[in-house]
Amino acid sequence: MMLPNPIRDLLSRASKAITSRFPGGRIPPAPVTIALATVIGILGGYGSILFTFLIETVQHWTLEPVLALCEKNLLWLAVLCAVPALGLVAVSWFTQRFAPEAQGHGVPEVITAIGRHDGVIRPRVSLVKILASGVCIGTGGSIGREGPIVQIGSSLGSMAGQIFRLSPRNIKVLVAAGAAAGISATFNAPLAGVIFASEIILGSFAVESMTPIVVASVLANVVQRHSGEHGAGPAFPELYHRYEGAWGQLPSYFLLGLVCGLAAVGFTKLLYAVEDFSGRKLPRWWMRAAVLGLLVGVAGAIYYPFTPPRQSDAAVQETDDGLPLPPLFGVGYPVVDHMLHLESKARDASEDDGKPSRQTGVEPPPSDLEAIPHASKVLSLSTSDMIAQFWWLLPLALLKPLVTSLTLGGGGSGGIFAPSLFLGATLGACFGLLCNVILPEAFCTHPGVYAIIGMGAVVAGTTHGTLSAIMIVYEMTDNYMIILPIMIAAGLAGVVARFVDPESIYTKKLSRRRESIARGHDMQRLEHIMVRDVMISSFPTVRHTDDLTEIIRVARANAHIESLPVMDDAGKLTGIIRPGDLQRILDTDISPHLVNAGDIAQTSPISLPTDANLIEALRDFGVCDIETLPVEEGTGADRHVVGILLRADVMGRYREEMLRR
Repeated sequence: MMLPNPIRDLLSRASKAITSRFPGGRIPPAPVTIALATVIGILGGYGSILFTFLIETVQHWTLEPVLALCEKNLLWLAVLCAVPALGLVAVSWFTQRFAPEAQGHGVPEVITAIGRHDGVIRPRVSLVKILASGVCIGTGGSIGREGPIVQIGSSLGSMAGQIFRLSPRNIKVLVAAGAAAGISATFNAPLAGVIFASEIILGSFAVESMTPIVVASVLANVVQRHSGEHGAGPAFPELYHRYEGAWGQLPSYFLLGLVCGLAAVGFTKLLYAVEDFSGRKLPRWWMRAAVLGLLVGVAGAIYYPFTPPRQSDAAVQETDDGLPLPPLFGVGYPVVDHMLHLESKARDASEDDGKPSRQTGVEPPPSDLEAIPHASKVLSLSTSDMIAQFWWLLPLALLKPLVTSLTLGGGGSGGIFAPSLFLGATLGACFGLLCNVILPEAFCTHPGVYAIIGMGAVVAGTTHGTLSAIMIVYEMTDNYMIILPIMIAAGLAGVVARFVDPESIYTKKLSRRRESIARGHDMQRLEHIMVRDVMISSFPTVRHTDDLTEIIRVARANAHIESLPVMDDAGKLTGIIRPGDLQRILDTDISPHLVNAGDIAQTSPISLPTDANLIEALRDFGVCDIETLPVEEGTGADRHVVGILLRADVMGRYREEMLRR
């Protein structure tokens, strides 16, 4: 990272003045990491506020004028369809030109930086990400804000660690601290920020990394409380749902968890299926962005004229001018808020009569009964109202994953956390409405309760972060009284999702690029060790025309290397000779002069890039059951062998790491 000379000189003088006061002229890394986490938390909080302001500004200059015209004449809906397409084309060009890693939903790139690049993220990523995501969401892209703000906060942490030349371990902690700050400020959820950073980003709850993460998350939340959109209140306020442990309701929570787990897997598979299909059919980036963006616009515009039956103040996304946004455009939190406040009129009457309800079996506290009539967002529904709400919400549950997949497949920049919450709330609300219509007197509760539970369940299924899902839904609703249903549904959804597909929506993107993200406590130490650090740079080879006599001579001269790379006349790798291949030919009566290396080599061998980590190397050793793997650099015609990696060396390094404190 290059800084202007005056700034570098100033930092250098400040560093020398500070370090001279410590023994050995070096500051202990722990206090430096915590101090930097303080700065990262504050910057992450203000970064979230700036990001929200940018989205609203872009929306003000793009969507709002078109929506104002649509209010007068629905023919302008044709123009509304083009707004997401234009935004997606602009975002795709911008990210490809300046920072390709800013494209997509962001979190996998942060995990990659920690697992493969010692936590190093290019400084320009934060600027490119905030601009690209702001334009994408502001022009109607159906994605979330958390992915960009996580990547922005993480890049700030990486930048701070690089400036102060911290060790890779401490840089990774600062990257996670930046992610925690982003989640904390975006959702007003400081505990969820800490758990998300530890469970998803680092894959570890190690004590030594916890303090900087906590500090950053707390300070980001303090900034949000003073200057953010949520203030001191939760993201979804005025929720009065309760669960007091009624046995009869548990089967419905179990069933909802199973349904949400399957829906989460479907969302994950759809996301990458759209990406693959569009990449094959529309290979040019601008064409892909325009076509998929237009489809997003069409879906949003078609659904725009349909308003929710008996809509409440929370049912409609509004611009600054009070114009409703299409429910499928943008983040969609106002629509989610609407679903969380759906209640059954029959159950309200039962509670208002002061009689023990079937929902809890106990009389709700007077404070809750007094609060509910004054809750402007609560929407009590009759049976006919619930049926109408169901048919309005069901298409949203089907369309939201699709338009999110189209947005990201077209090169958009944004997160998948918010679409997961949207999908979960919609599925949960539909499930609750059905329960209240079919079984109005037993085994169920208000539809809004199921919407909250569905949010946690789908997030747990898509991210495989059960703790993060439980905590973030709890903090967003500030309703501890239904934490038990959230826990059981999220736990079951996570189990179902892992059973159907072991990879989360984040890790699948990495595995498709052949990048390992193993998170075991002991294996994690191998993630920061690259193949280039362990490979043998001086190694024997044989030419593809060498006969058996020459192969045996080379093998005997290098007895510690079991497999020999085979090279062609241009010095390119063509195969590898394993001990078993050599032994089989020696057991025959064929003359050694009649057999050459090209005849017995295993063609198309697995090779490793120099920037692969040792977890990926262990995986490839197991796939081909071999003791030696070639290491190559470059791509296409420029690809060439630069070393070999021995399984014994990898295992030796593994033992060293296990013995190191």
